[in-house]
Amino acid sequence: MRKIFVILGIALLVFVLVKEWKRKRAPQVFTTTSGRVEMCLACHDEAPEKVHSREVVGCSPCHLGNPLRMDKDLAHTGMVKNPGDLRVVEKTCGRPECHPEMPGKVKKSLMATNRGIINVLLRYWGEIPKDAKNRPEDSVEYLLKTGKNSLALDYYRKLCGSCHLWMEKGKLPDFLAEKGGGCVACHLVKGPKGAKHPILTRKIPLENCVRCHNRSGRIGLTYQGLYEDEGYGTPYTDGDFGAETLIDGRFVRRIPADIHFKAGLVCTDCHVANETMGDGKAYNHFEESVEITCRSCHGGKGITRKGNKLPRVKKEGKKWILTGLNGRKYELKPPDPIKCEHPVHKRLSCQACHAPRVPQCFGCHIRYDPREKQLDKLTNTETPGAWEEFRSYMRLDEPTLGVKGDEVLIIVPG
Repeated sequence: MRKIFVILGIALLVFVLVKEWKRKRAPQVFTTTSGRVEMCLACHDEAPEKVHSREVVGCSPCHLGNPLRMDKDLAHTGMVKNPGDLRVVEKTCGRPECHPEMPGKVKKSLMATNRGIINVLLRYWGEIPKDAKNRPEDSVEYLLKTGKNSLALDYYRKLCGSCHLWMEKGKLPDFLAEKGGGCVACHLVKGPKGAKHPILTRKIPLENCVRCHNRSGRIGLTYQGLYEDEGYGTPYTDGDFGAETLIDGRFVRRIPADIHFKAGLVCTDCHVANETMGDGKAYNHFEESVEITCRSCHGGKGITRKGNKLPRVKKEGKKWILTGLNGRKYELKPPDPIKCEHPVHKRLSCQACHAPRVPQCFGCHIRYDPREKQLDKLTNTETPGAWEEFRSYMRLDEPTLGVKGDEVLIIVPG
Protein backbone atom coordinates (compact mmCIF):
# COMPACT_ATOMS: atom_id res chain seq x y z
CA MET A 1 0.00 0.00 0.00
CA ARG A 2 2.89 2.31 0.87
CA LYS A 3 4.41 1.77 -2.57
CA ILE A 4 1.13 2.77 -4.21
CA PHE A 5 1.08 6.09 -2.33
CA VAL A 6 4.70 6.71 -3.25
CA ILE A 7 4.00 6.02 -6.94
CA LEU A 8 0.92 8.26 -6.86
CA GLY A 9 2.92 10.98 -5.14
CA ILE A 10 5.65 10.78 -7.77
CA ALA A 11 3.08 10.84 -10.58
CA LEU A 12 1.39 13.91 -9.04
CA LEU A 13 4.74 15.64 -8.67
CA VAL A 14 5.64 14.88 -12.30
CA PHE A 15 2.24 16.21 -13.43
CA VAL A 16 2.70 19.43 -11.47
CA LEU A 17 6.26 19.89 -12.75
CA VAL A 18 5.21 19.34 -16.37
CA LYS A 19 2.28 21.73 -15.98
CA GLU A 20 4.55 24.36 -14.44
CA TRP A 21 7.09 23.84 -17.22
CA LYS A 22 4.41 24.37 -19.87
CA ARG A 23 2.88 27.36 -18.10
CA LYS A 24 3.35 30.60 -20.01
CA ARG A 25 5.38 33.01 -17.94
CA ALA A 26 5.90 36.70 -18.42
CA PRO A 27 9.45 37.96 -18.82
CA GLN A 28 8.77 40.36 -15.93
CA VAL A 29 6.11 41.59 -13.55
CA PHE A 30 4.24 44.36 -15.35
CA THR A 31 2.92 47.27 -13.31
CA THR A 32 1.23 50.59 -13.98
CA THR A 33 2.85 53.88 -12.96
CA SER A 34 1.07 53.60 -9.60
CA GLY A 35 2.74 50.24 -8.93
CA ARG A 36 -0.39 48.15 -9.45
CA VAL A 37 0.30 44.72 -10.98
CA GLU A 38 -1.23 44.52 -14.47
CA MET A 39 -0.11 41.34 -16.23
CA CYS A 40 -2.46 42.11 -19.14
CA LEU A 41 0.37 44.33 -20.42
CA ALA A 42 2.51 41.25 -21.01
CA CYS A 43 0.32 40.35 -24.01
CA HIS A 44 -1.55 43.50 -24.95
CA ASP A 45 0.25 46.44 -26.54
CA GLU A 46 -2.88 48.39 -27.53
CA ALA A 47 -2.47 52.08 -26.81
CA PRO A 48 -5.57 54.24 -26.23
CA GLU A 49 -5.26 58.01 -25.91
CA LYS A 50 -3.04 59.58 -23.22
CA VAL A 51 -5.71 60.00 -20.54
CA HIS A 52 -6.38 56.25 -20.58
CA SER A 53 -2.84 55.21 -21.48
CA ARG A 54 -1.88 51.60 -20.87
CA GLU A 55 1.01 52.58 -18.60
CA VAL A 56 -1.24 54.62 -16.30
CA VAL A 57 -4.61 52.84 -16.40
CA GLY A 58 -3.73 49.40 -17.69
CA CYS A 59 -6.44 47.11 -19.10
CA SER A 60 -8.39 45.59 -16.20
CA PRO A 61 -9.84 48.80 -14.68
CA CYS A 62 -11.75 49.23 -17.96
CA HIS A 63 -12.20 45.68 -19.24
CA LEU A 64 -12.21 43.79 -15.90
CA GLY A 65 -10.91 40.21 -16.01
CA ASN A 66 -8.08 39.00 -13.76
CA PRO A 67 -4.89 41.09 -14.19
CA LEU A 68 -2.83 38.74 -12.00
CA ARG A 69 -3.05 35.68 -14.25
CA MET A 70 -1.08 34.80 -17.37
CA ASP A 71 -3.31 31.96 -18.53
CA LYS A 72 -5.56 33.47 -21.22
CA ASP A 73 -8.78 31.77 -20.11
CA LEU A 74 -8.25 32.66 -16.46
CA ALA A 75 -7.12 36.20 -17.26
CA HIS A 76 -10.16 36.81 -19.48
CA THR A 77 -12.72 35.42 -17.02
CA GLY A 78 -15.32 38.11 -16.38
CA MET A 79 -13.84 40.42 -19.00
CA VAL A 80 -16.07 42.92 -20.83
CA LYS A 81 -15.47 44.28 -24.31
CA ASN A 82 -17.24 47.59 -23.75
CA PRO A 83 -16.50 49.31 -20.42
CA GLY A 84 -19.13 51.94 -21.17
CA ASP A 85 -22.05 49.47 -21.20
CA LEU A 86 -24.54 50.67 -18.59
CA ARG A 87 -24.87 47.11 -17.25
CA VAL A 88 -21.28 47.17 -15.94
CA VAL A 89 -20.41 50.86 -15.86
CA GLU A 90 -20.25 51.14 -12.05
CA LYS A 91 -17.38 48.61 -12.10
CA THR A 92 -15.53 50.31 -14.97
CA CYS A 93 -15.99 53.98 -15.89
CA GLY A 94 -17.72 54.61 -12.55
CA ARG A 95 -14.91 53.29 -10.37
CA PRO A 96 -14.18 55.48 -7.29
CA GLU A 97 -10.90 56.68 -8.81
CA CYS A 98 -12.44 57.48 -12.21
CA HIS A 99 -15.95 58.91 -12.75
CA PRO A 100 -17.97 57.71 -9.74
CA GLU A 101 -20.64 60.40 -10.02
CA MET A 102 -21.49 59.78 -13.67
CA PRO A 103 -23.29 56.38 -13.86
CA GLY A 104 -26.12 57.57 -11.62
CA LYS A 105 -26.58 60.74 -13.65
CA VAL A 106 -26.35 59.06 -17.04
CA LYS A 107 -28.87 56.37 -16.15
CA LYS A 108 -31.43 59.09 -15.34
CA SER A 109 -30.74 61.07 -18.51
CA LEU A 110 -33.29 61.10 -21.31
CA MET A 111 -30.74 59.53 -23.65
CA ALA A 112 -30.72 56.49 -21.37
CA THR A 113 -34.36 56.34 -20.26
CA ASN A 114 -36.20 57.58 -23.38
CA ARG A 115 -38.77 58.52 -20.75
CA GLY A 116 -40.35 61.28 -22.79
CA ILE A 117 -40.91 59.11 -25.86
CA ILE A 118 -42.31 56.20 -23.86
CA ASN A 119 -44.56 58.36 -21.68
CA VAL A 120 -45.97 60.32 -24.62
CA LEU A 121 -46.68 57.15 -26.65
CA LEU A 122 -48.48 55.54 -23.73
CA ARG A 123 -50.60 58.67 -23.22
CA TYR A 124 -51.39 59.12 -26.92
CA TRP A 125 -52.46 55.50 -27.18
CA GLY A 126 -54.66 55.84 -24.10
CA GLU A 127 -52.73 53.26 -22.06
CA ILE A 128 -52.07 55.69 -19.19
CA PRO A 129 -54.02 58.80 -18.07
CA LYS A 130 -53.51 62.00 -20.04
CA ASP A 131 -52.28 63.79 -16.92
CA ALA A 132 -49.70 61.09 -16.06
CA LYS A 133 -46.54 62.69 -14.77
CA ASN A 134 -43.01 61.38 -14.28
CA ARG A 135 -43.31 57.59 -13.91
CA PRO A 136 -40.28 55.41 -12.98
CA GLU A 137 -41.60 52.60 -15.19
CA ASP A 138 -41.42 54.78 -18.30
CA SER A 139 -37.83 53.87 -19.06
CA VAL A 140 -35.78 51.54 -21.23
CA GLU A 141 -34.14 50.01 -18.15
CA TYR A 142 -37.56 49.04 -16.76
CA LEU A 143 -38.63 47.50 -20.07
CA LEU A 144 -35.39 45.52 -20.30
CA LYS A 145 -35.73 44.17 -16.76
CA THR A 146 -39.43 43.31 -16.90
CA GLY A 147 -40.05 42.55 -20.57
CA LYS A 148 -43.22 44.62 -20.30
CA ASN A 149 -45.05 45.13 -23.59
CA SER A 150 -48.29 46.54 -24.97
CA LEU A 151 -49.44 47.91 -28.31
CA ALA A 152 -47.84 51.31 -27.67
CA LEU A 153 -44.69 49.76 -26.21
CA ASP A 154 -44.45 47.32 -29.12
CA TYR A 155 -44.49 50.32 -31.47
CA TYR A 156 -41.67 51.87 -29.42
CA ARG A 157 -39.65 48.65 -29.28
CA LYS A 158 -39.76 48.14 -33.04
CA LEU A 159 -39.62 51.64 -34.51
CA CYS A 160 -37.91 53.75 -31.83
CA GLY A 161 -35.97 51.37 -29.63
CA SER A 162 -32.50 51.61 -31.16
CA CYS A 163 -31.64 55.15 -30.00
CA HIS A 164 -30.82 54.90 -26.31
CA LEU A 165 -27.72 54.34 -24.20
CA TRP A 166 -28.79 50.92 -22.89
CA MET A 167 -28.48 49.46 -26.39
CA GLU A 168 -25.51 47.07 -26.56
CA LYS A 169 -23.13 48.35 -29.19
CA GLY A 170 -22.81 45.91 -32.07
CA LYS A 171 -25.94 43.98 -31.07
CA LEU A 172 -28.32 45.12 -33.81
CA PRO A 173 -27.82 44.39 -37.53
CA ASP A 174 -26.46 46.66 -40.27
CA PHE A 175 -26.01 50.37 -39.53
CA LEU A 176 -27.90 50.03 -36.24
CA ALA A 177 -24.89 48.21 -34.80
CA GLU A 178 -23.09 51.53 -34.34
CA LYS A 179 -25.75 52.84 -31.97
CA GLY A 180 -25.80 52.59 -28.20
CA GLY A 181 -23.01 51.40 -25.96
CA GLY A 182 -23.58 53.57 -22.90
CA CYS A 183 -20.68 55.99 -22.42
CA VAL A 184 -19.02 55.03 -25.71
CA ALA A 185 -22.12 55.95 -27.72
CA CYS A 186 -20.77 59.48 -27.54
CA HIS A 187 -17.16 59.24 -26.39
CA LEU A 188 -15.76 56.59 -28.75
CA VAL A 189 -14.08 57.48 -32.05
CA LYS A 190 -11.97 55.41 -34.40
CA GLY A 191 -8.24 55.51 -33.87
CA PRO A 192 -5.63 56.22 -36.56
CA LYS A 193 -5.37 53.80 -39.46
CA GLY A 194 -3.88 50.54 -38.24
CA ALA A 195 -4.59 51.30 -34.56
CA LYS A 196 -5.59 48.28 -32.48
CA HIS A 197 -7.64 50.27 -30.01
CA PRO A 198 -10.29 52.96 -30.56
CA ILE A 199 -9.96 56.33 -28.86
CA LEU A 200 -12.05 57.85 -26.10
CA THR A 201 -12.57 61.58 -26.43
CA ARG A 202 -14.28 64.49 -24.67
CA LYS A 203 -14.50 66.28 -28.01
CA ILE A 204 -17.65 64.55 -29.22
CA PRO A 205 -17.78 64.65 -33.04
CA LEU A 206 -20.95 65.68 -34.83
CA GLU A 207 -21.38 62.28 -36.46
CA ASN A 208 -21.74 60.61 -33.04
CA CYS A 209 -24.69 62.87 -32.21
CA VAL A 210 -26.36 62.64 -35.62
CA ARG A 211 -26.24 58.85 -35.46
CA CYS A 212 -29.48 59.17 -33.47
CA HIS A 213 -30.59 62.79 -33.77
CA ASN A 214 -31.75 62.64 -37.38
CA ARG A 215 -35.47 61.90 -37.12
CA SER A 216 -38.43 63.74 -35.56
CA GLY A 217 -37.42 67.43 -35.85
CA ARG A 218 -34.45 66.39 -38.05
CA ILE A 219 -32.23 68.86 -36.21
CA GLY A 220 -29.09 66.80 -36.85
CA LEU A 221 -29.73 66.95 -40.59
CA THR A 222 -30.88 70.56 -40.81
CA TYR A 223 -27.88 71.74 -38.80
CA GLN A 224 -25.54 70.29 -41.43
CA GLY A 225 -27.61 71.62 -44.32
CA LEU A 226 -29.41 68.42 -45.26
CA TYR A 227 -33.12 68.19 -46.04
CA GLU A 228 -34.92 64.85 -46.18
CA ASP A 229 -35.92 64.92 -49.82
CA GLU A 230 -39.55 64.48 -50.76
CA GLY A 231 -38.53 63.38 -54.24
CA TYR A 232 -36.92 60.19 -52.94
CA GLY A 233 -34.36 60.18 -55.70
CA THR A 234 -36.82 60.87 -58.50
CA PRO A 235 -34.66 61.89 -61.52
CA TYR A 236 -36.21 65.30 -62.14
CA THR A 237 -32.95 67.23 -61.67
CA ASP A 238 -31.04 67.38 -64.97
CA GLY A 239 -32.40 63.93 -65.81
CA ASP A 240 -30.47 62.28 -62.98
CA PHE A 241 -30.87 61.40 -59.34
CA GLY A 242 -30.56 64.69 -57.53
CA ALA A 243 -30.31 63.61 -53.94
CA GLU A 244 -27.73 62.03 -51.65
CA THR A 245 -28.53 58.94 -49.62
CA LEU A 246 -28.15 58.45 -45.87
CA ILE A 247 -26.88 55.18 -44.44
CA ASP A 248 -30.46 54.07 -43.73
CA GLY A 249 -31.57 54.68 -47.35
CA ARG A 250 -33.32 58.02 -46.91
CA PHE A 251 -32.68 60.61 -49.59
CA VAL A 252 -31.46 64.09 -48.63
CA ARG A 253 -30.88 67.30 -50.53
CA ARG A 254 -28.39 70.05 -49.76
CA ILE A 255 -29.76 73.26 -48.26
CA PRO A 256 -28.02 76.19 -46.50
CA ALA A 257 -26.45 74.89 -43.28
CA ASP A 258 -26.85 76.46 -39.85
CA ILE A 259 -24.55 79.43 -39.24
CA HIS A 260 -22.94 77.64 -36.30
CA PHE A 261 -22.14 74.60 -38.45
CA LYS A 262 -20.57 76.86 -41.08
CA ALA A 263 -18.40 78.35 -38.35
CA GLY A 264 -17.08 74.90 -37.41
CA LEU A 265 -19.03 74.35 -34.19
CA VAL A 266 -20.38 70.93 -33.22
CA CYS A 267 -23.34 70.02 -31.01
CA THR A 268 -21.37 69.79 -27.76
CA ASP A 269 -19.88 73.23 -28.25
CA CYS A 270 -23.26 74.45 -27.00
CA HIS A 271 -25.01 71.50 -25.37
CA VAL A 272 -23.29 70.98 -22.03
CA ALA A 273 -22.76 67.81 -19.98
CA ASN A 274 -25.77 68.37 -17.71
CA GLU A 275 -28.05 68.34 -20.76
CA THR A 276 -26.59 65.29 -22.46
CA MET A 277 -25.25 63.10 -19.65
CA GLY A 278 -27.84 64.22 -17.13
CA ASP A 279 -27.75 66.25 -13.93
CA GLY A 280 -29.07 63.51 -11.65
CA LYS A 281 -32.75 64.41 -12.05
CA ALA A 282 -35.32 62.36 -13.95
CA TYR A 283 -37.05 64.47 -16.59
CA ASN A 284 -40.08 63.64 -18.67
CA HIS A 285 -39.33 65.83 -21.67
CA PHE A 286 -36.37 67.18 -23.59
CA GLU A 287 -37.21 70.83 -22.98
CA GLU A 288 -37.02 70.22 -19.22
CA SER A 289 -33.42 69.04 -19.38
CA VAL A 290 -32.08 71.54 -21.93
CA GLU A 291 -30.04 74.32 -20.34
CA ILE A 292 -28.56 76.20 -23.26
CA THR A 293 -30.44 79.04 -24.91
CA CYS A 294 -29.36 81.47 -27.60
CA ARG A 295 -29.04 84.16 -24.95
CA SER A 296 -26.74 82.00 -22.85
CA CYS A 297 -24.01 83.00 -25.28
CA HIS A 298 -25.43 86.05 -27.03
CA GLY A 299 -25.81 88.65 -24.32
CA GLY A 300 -26.15 86.20 -21.44
CA LYS A 301 -22.52 86.16 -20.21
CA GLY A 302 -22.30 82.40 -20.54
CA ILE A 303 -25.06 81.59 -18.02
CA THR A 304 -27.57 78.84 -18.84
CA ARG A 305 -31.27 79.10 -18.14
CA LYS A 306 -30.67 76.99 -15.00
CA GLY A 307 -28.05 79.41 -13.72
CA ASN A 308 -24.95 77.34 -14.55
CA LYS A 309 -21.80 78.84 -16.05
CA LEU A 310 -20.66 77.64 -19.48
CA PRO A 311 -17.04 76.57 -18.99
CA ARG A 312 -15.71 77.78 -22.33
CA VAL A 313 -17.43 81.17 -22.48
CA LYS A 314 -15.27 83.95 -21.04
CA LYS A 315 -14.86 87.69 -21.31
CA GLU A 316 -11.66 88.80 -22.99
CA GLY A 317 -11.29 92.55 -22.85
CA LYS A 318 -14.66 93.97 -23.80
CA LYS A 319 -15.74 90.92 -25.82
CA TRP A 320 -17.36 87.66 -24.82
CA ILE A 321 -15.56 84.70 -26.40
CA LEU A 322 -16.50 81.04 -26.88
CA THR A 323 -13.54 78.71 -27.27
CA GLY A 324 -14.71 75.86 -29.49
CA LEU A 325 -13.73 72.23 -29.14
CA ASN A 326 -11.66 72.81 -32.28
CA GLY A 327 -9.54 75.34 -30.38
CA ARG A 328 -10.83 78.33 -32.32
CA LYS A 329 -12.15 81.42 -30.56
CA TYR A 330 -15.52 82.85 -31.54
CA GLU A 331 -16.72 86.32 -30.68
CA LEU A 332 -20.24 86.16 -29.27
CA LYS A 333 -22.20 89.07 -30.63
CA PRO A 334 -24.95 90.49 -28.38
CA PRO A 335 -28.58 90.70 -29.60
CA ASP A 336 -29.40 93.62 -31.86
CA PRO A 337 -30.47 96.43 -29.50
CA ILE A 338 -33.23 97.58 -31.86
CA LYS A 339 -34.56 94.42 -33.52
CA CYS A 340 -34.09 91.98 -30.66
CA GLU A 341 -34.48 94.15 -27.58
CA HIS A 342 -37.47 96.19 -28.73
CA PRO A 343 -40.39 95.84 -26.26
CA VAL A 344 -42.68 94.68 -29.06
CA HIS A 345 -40.41 91.65 -29.60
CA LYS A 346 -40.03 90.82 -25.93
CA ARG A 347 -42.04 87.59 -26.16
CA LEU A 348 -40.39 86.36 -29.36
CA SER A 349 -37.92 83.51 -29.04
CA CYS A 350 -34.74 83.91 -31.06
CA GLN A 351 -35.78 81.02 -33.31
CA ALA A 352 -39.02 82.77 -34.24
CA CYS A 353 -37.00 85.18 -36.40
CA HIS A 354 -33.70 83.38 -36.97
CA ALA A 355 -35.11 80.07 -38.26
CA PRO A 356 -36.47 81.22 -41.64
CA ARG A 357 -36.97 77.68 -42.98
CA VAL A 358 -37.47 74.39 -41.16
CA PRO A 359 -38.31 70.87 -42.42
CA GLN A 360 -41.89 69.88 -41.67
CA CYS A 361 -43.43 66.42 -41.97
CA PHE A 362 -47.20 66.10 -42.37
CA GLY A 363 -49.75 63.31 -42.50
CA CYS A 364 -48.05 60.67 -40.37
CA HIS A 365 -49.86 57.32 -40.63
CA ILE A 366 -49.06 53.93 -39.15
CA ARG A 367 -50.01 50.45 -40.32
CA TYR A 368 -49.88 47.44 -38.03
CA ASP A 369 -50.02 43.87 -39.29
CA PRO A 370 -50.36 41.28 -36.49
CA ARG A 371 -49.68 38.44 -38.96
CA GLU A 372 -46.13 39.54 -39.69
CA LYS A 373 -43.03 39.60 -37.47
CA GLN A 374 -40.58 42.43 -36.85
CA LEU A 375 -37.32 42.96 -34.95
CA ASP A 376 -37.76 44.08 -31.36
CA LYS A 377 -34.81 46.48 -30.95
CA LEU A 378 -34.63 45.97 -27.18
CA THR A 379 -34.35 42.18 -27.26
CA ASN A 380 -32.90 41.77 -30.78
CA THR A 381 -35.49 39.09 -31.53
CA GLU A 382 -38.31 39.00 -34.05
CA THR A 383 -41.72 38.99 -32.38
CA PRO A 384 -45.29 38.93 -33.77
CA GLY A 385 -46.62 42.21 -35.14
CA ALA A 386 -45.04 44.50 -37.76
CA TRP A 387 -45.28 48.28 -37.95
CA GLU A 388 -44.90 50.52 -40.99
CA GLU A 389 -44.87 54.32 -41.10
CA PHE A 390 -46.22 56.51 -43.90
CA ARG A 391 -46.44 60.25 -44.40
CA SER A 392 -48.33 62.53 -46.75
CA TYR A 393 -45.56 64.97 -47.57
CA MET A 394 -42.46 66.85 -46.41
CA ARG A 395 -41.84 70.53 -46.93
CA LEU A 396 -39.12 73.06 -46.23
CA ASP A 397 -40.93 76.25 -45.39
CA GLU A 398 -41.40 79.10 -42.94
CA PRO A 399 -42.25 77.63 -39.55
CA THR A 400 -45.59 78.08 -37.87
CA LEU A 401 -45.42 80.18 -34.70
CA GLY A 402 -47.12 79.13 -31.49
CA VAL A 403 -47.35 80.33 -27.91
CA LYS A 404 -46.09 78.32 -24.93
CA GLY A 405 -46.42 80.05 -21.62
CA ASP A 406 -45.49 83.63 -22.38
CA GLU A 407 -43.08 82.89 -25.23
CA VAL A 408 -43.62 82.76 -28.99
CA LEU A 409 -41.89 79.66 -30.40
CA ILE A 410 -41.63 77.87 -33.71
CA ILE A 411 -43.66 74.70 -34.19
CA VAL A 412 -42.12 71.91 -36.23
CA PRO A 413 -44.56 69.11 -37.19
CA GLY A 414 -43.00 65.67 -37.55
